[in-house]
Amino acid sequence: MPAKELDMIRDAGVVGAGGAGFPTHVKLDSSVGTLIINGAECEPLINVDKQLLEHRFDRVYKGIKTASALVGAGRTVLAVKEKNKKAIEAVESFNAGGPDLEICRLDDFYPAGDEQVLVNEVTGKIVPEGGIPIQVGAVVINVETLLNVAGAVEGSKVTHKYVTVNGEVNDPMTLMVPVGTPVKLLLDHCGGLKSQDAVVVDGGPMMGKLIDPESYAVKKTTKSIIAFAEDSIMAQNRKRQISADMKRAQAICLSCRMCTDLCPRYLLGHDLFPDELMKRLYKGKLTDEEIKDFDYAWLCCDCGLCELYACVVDLSGRSVFNYLKGELARLGVKNPHKRTDLKVNEFREFRKVPVSRLRQRLEIDKYDSPTPLASFDIEVDMVKLYLTQHIGAPSVPVVDEGDMVKKGDMIADIPEGGLGSRIHSSIDGRVAKIKTDQVVIEK
Repeated sequence: MPAKELDMIRDAGVVGAGGAGFPTHVKLDSSVGTLIINGAECEPLINVDKQLLEHRFDRVYKGIKTASALVGAGRTVLAVKEKNKKAIEAVESFNAGGPDLEICRLDDFYPAGDEQVLVNEVTGKIVPEGGIPIQVGAVVINVETLLNVAGAVEGSKVTHKYVTVNGEVNDPMTLMVPVGTPVKLLLDHCGGLKSQDAVVVDGGPMMGKLIDPESYAVKKTTKSIIAFAEDSIMAQNRKRQISADMKRAQAICLSCRMCTDLCPRYLLGHDLFPDELMKRLYKGKLTDEEIKDFDYAWLCCDCGLCELYACVVDLSGRSVFNYLKGELARLGVKNPHKRTDLKVNEFREFRKVPVSRLRQRLEIDKYDSPTPLASFDIEVDMVKLYLTQHIGAPSVPVVDEGDMVKKGDMIADIPEGGLGSRIHSSIDGRVAKIKTDQVVIEK
C-alpha cells in the first residue's frame, strides 16, 4: 500500500485508543506476518470494543484492511473473548469479512488483553523480555484504533473518543464524546455520582489512574471513566503511599510466592519475581546499589494482579516495582533483560485468573451492568487538549491564544525528529489558553 496512507494516519493523530497510546503511524510502518486485532478488553466494567464490533464493524473492518495491507500481513486475527457472543456474531455475519479474517476466541481471564499475553495466545510465540511483538513477527492494534484508521484514510482527524462510564453512577452507558471533554460532563450525562465522595479513575479497576473529575478531561487513550465508593478496595488502594507500601512489605510478607506464581510475565518465562523483591524489603529502605539488583522491575507490565488479587496480606508488588522503575531511571540503569530463549511455565493454563473471580475479589459485581451505546447530546463549550496523551514527546502547539479554530484543525504538532502525535481541535472555537501541558479551546 502506498505510503500516503501512513501519512494520512500520522496527519490524523491516530494513537492507540487504549493503554499507553503508541502512535499508530509508527506501529504500522513495519512488515510482519501477523496482524492481531485486540478486542479482548480484559479489564472488568469496560465495554467499548465489544460494542464497536457489534455495532460499527463495517468501519472497523475498513481499518483492518488498511492496517493489514500496510504491514503486509499474511494472517489477520481478531482476538475476542468467547463470552462476547453478539460481537462474534456481528463479525461472522459481515458479508465483506470472508475467510481473510480469523477469529481467536479467548477465555475470560485477566490480563488477556496484555500485548505479550495476546501474542502468545494467538501465535504460540513469546515476545522477548523487554521486547515488542514485532520481534516475533506480529503487530497488535486495538479495535477502536482501527476505527480511527478507517477515518484517517478518508481524511478525518481524531476528534472523538468512545468512553464507558460505569460504577457509582446512576445510569451507566458508553458514549462517543469530543476529545478534551471535561469528565464532569460525562458523569452528569450519566445521571451523576451516587455519592459525592466517590473516587473516579480513568481506566479500569485494575490499572486505572485516580483523577479529579472536576478538572480532568478525556484523552485519546481514555477507555473508561469509572467511579468507586470511597471505602471500596480500589479507592483505598489508590490512596496508599509508597512509603506505607514499603513499610508493610518490611513487616508482613509471608513468603508465599503467590504474587510470582500468578504474574502473567513470569508465566511467559520472564525473569520477574515479585516475591523475591518483597522478601528483600525486610530491611527497610534500599540503598542505590541494592536498587540496582532489582533491574528486573523493568519487566513488570503494571497489571496489578500481585496487589489486587494474589496477595493475601494486601501488599503491593506493583507499586514497589513502579517506585523502583523511577529509581532505576534516576540511577541511569536501563533494562538489561533481553532474553529470547523463553519457555512458557508448565502451570500457566491453570493459573490464568478468571475475570469472574477477579470481580468477586474486588467486590465490583454490583457494577457489572449493561453500558449501552448512547448519544451524547450535551453541547461541549470547552475542551482541554493535553499535549501528552500518547507515548513519546509532548506535542508542540502551532496556534496562539485568541486564534479561531474549527473542529479537525491541527492545534499541536509532533516535535521535529521526535516520536509523538498530532492533536486536533475537537470543537469549533477560540484558543483560550495555552499552558505547558495543554491547550484550552472555548466555543
